[in-house]
Amino acid sequence: MYKIICMSFDGDYQTEKPEFETINEAWEYSNDLGSKWFFYPFHFVTSVSGKTIRDTFEFLEGLNGLRVKTVAEIFRKHSEEPGTEGMDCDAFLLSM
Repeated sequence: MYKIICMSFDGDYQTEKPEFETINEAWEYSNDLGSKWFFYPFHFVTSVSGKTIRDTFEFLEGLNGLRVKTVAEIFRKHSEEPGTEGMDCDAFLLSM
């Protein structure tokens, strides 16, 4: 079983309520979240406990297996680096 978390640039995140049987089902749900993409543009598939990253966006595969709190801290620190303010999602991911 899996869950989806939605994370902002600064590492704040929300856990979505549904649980999913497969990683693909979780990503399908993620694709239909609408305006949540604007405020929490980075989505991750987690273990059912919501504590461990199981699948990520392209370019972030190195985060698989890390704890969600660790990833949130990485995002927070990166968002505070000079030059990251006002970046779009793609530029932010590539700069990590």
